[in-house]
Amino acid sequence: MILLAGSVIALLVLFLRVDLNPLEWSGLAIAAYLAVKRPSLGARQWRCAEGWFGAWARRRRLAVISVGALAVLLRLAIVPIAPVPQPVVVDEFSHRLLAETLLLGRASNPTHPMWAHLETIQVIQKPTYASMYFPGQGIFLAAGKAMTGSLWAGVVLSVGLMSMAICWALQGWLPPGWALAGALIAVVRLALFSYWVNSYWGGAVGALGGALVIGAWPRIRRRVAVGPSLLMAVGVSLLAVSRPFEGISVCIPVACAVLVWLVRLRGVALWRAAARVVAPILVVLALAGGLLGVYNTRVTGNPFRLPYAVNQQTYGWPLTLPWFHTEPHAHSSKAMHDYYLWEAEEHQKIADIQGHAFLNLTDALMLWTFFAGPALTVFLIFLPRTLRDQRVRLLVAVCAAGMVAVAIEQSRYPHYFAPATAAYLALLMQSARHMRAWGARKSPPLLAMARAIPVLIVLVVAARAAVPALRTRDSALGHYMSWCCGKAGNLDRAALLDRLNRTPGSHLVIVRYGPRHKFMYEWVYNEPQIDKAKVVWARDLGDDANRELIRYFSGRRVWLLAVNDDNKAPDLTPYPAR
Repeated sequence: MILLAGSVIALLVLFLRVDLNPLEWSGLAIAAYLAVKRPSLGARQWRCAEGWFGAWARRRRLAVISVGALAVLLRLAIVPIAPVPQPVVVDEFSHRLLAETLLLGRASNPTHPMWAHLETIQVIQKPTYASMYFPGQGIFLAAGKAMTGSLWAGVVLSVGLMSMAICWALQGWLPPGWALAGALIAVVRLALFSYWVNSYWGGAVGALGGALVIGAWPRIRRRVAVGPSLLMAVGVSLLAVSRPFEGISVCIPVACAVLVWLVRLRGVALWRAAARVVAPILVVLALAGGLLGVYNTRVTGNPFRLPYAVNQQTYGWPLTLPWFHTEPHAHSSKAMHDYYLWEAEEHQKIADIQGHAFLNLTDALMLWTFFAGPALTVFLIFLPRTLRDQRVRLLVAVCAAGMVAVAIEQSRYPHYFAPATAAYLALLMQSARHMRAWGARKSPPLLAMARAIPVLIVLVVAARAAVPALRTRDSALGHYMSWCCGKAGNLDRAALLDRLNRTPGSHLVIVRYGPRHKFMYEWVYNEPQIDKAKVVWARDLGDDANRELIRYFSGRRVWLLAVNDDNKAPDLTPYPAR
């Protein structure tokens, strides 16, 4: 018991230091002091601002469009202090491969003759050379590059659409002003400095799909129409091709609500609902399912066999769900085997929950600091009052389903909860409404706090942008899967690739890892058309195997890249002649 209490205290201290929690706590303390001592401070200005804000929010279409535009423009405006990201972890390279493959007009690539040297994490080599992931994120990355020449533009596009969809969804559940406030919180917390916009595996696509599903339902219930039905089906389809497991979880409560609603209809109303709601949804879902089946066929040869399944059978991962089992697997390289061992170790968090209580609590605190943090948690104090309202039962069910889905997975990254983001924000804003109403009736200090929290959130983000010590990407305050702090990515690889691309001729880089290399920071990732690439990255499999590789790529300059320590620059030298 003492050990558990000590672990909890240690974790709380740790998570007070990550993100910008100290700033939020300090701001809350100042806001609370002013709210108690001067609750009427700025009341006149607040009423004026709220009137202007309400006028903006009541123009619903303008609010939706402006939120999306604001998310995109603000993120582009801070590029000088938050540059276009380089991939950090293995998953991001895999999504980028998928996008580049789609841009060639195909879903996969032929297996390369030298595939054993080209094996890498989260990529399958047989029966085709392809990403193991569902195509949702890759589609947006490909769209971004097709429009602007940059894969990251697809990330920004997905975040802008997510922000719009969240605003639209909240308008279906809340008064216009509160819907706009919730969407702006999403912009501030998710669209500027979070890893959802500063990586290539973020949660914007899943959050976009979930928001369309959540926002369509109240509109369908109020007025049977084809438009919301199509948007709901599009949302379900996006979840199916981005985060299917968590997507199914949050869609189940909505599907149950739709079925109950249909059962209660009679006569003409039932036929109208069937024609305007059920039929459009089924048509879109059938089309999406067919396209996903075609994608699977192109990648695995079977419309019902997922690239995930091929990767798991070949390499032993992913092991993200409780019913997956660890089995002995041989790997051609130590880096890939180390990744498998990490997957197996992570899997123990769900296989032995009590034995890994500390790690499981760490995951829970990471989710808390990403989605709430100190400031927004104040609103959640009024969540019990929100839960008494029967009108939000579906939102509660969606959030609960999303939490259960994430809880039974091994890693519990914040983007796993992305499909339930809009439902969570709706509950958060409803709780804020209760806080503000209670304060207006009975407690002026509470009203002052309700007004101060959104301002505090904006000020913390402004400090993140303005204070150099807070925007240092490798700051001690930062961690990768955060709403405010991240890592710079593998800048050494990006710099070396740029250097080789500017060097005449074509190149073969044989990568040899040292004992201090971390498997998550992989160097061996290639373009879809490997033989046509100016730079090919390959694993060192020993001199005999390397000679065969060099013969295949004859005509290229051959380099040996020694990555001995990820914290130090690698050593690039001509491959020694034998």
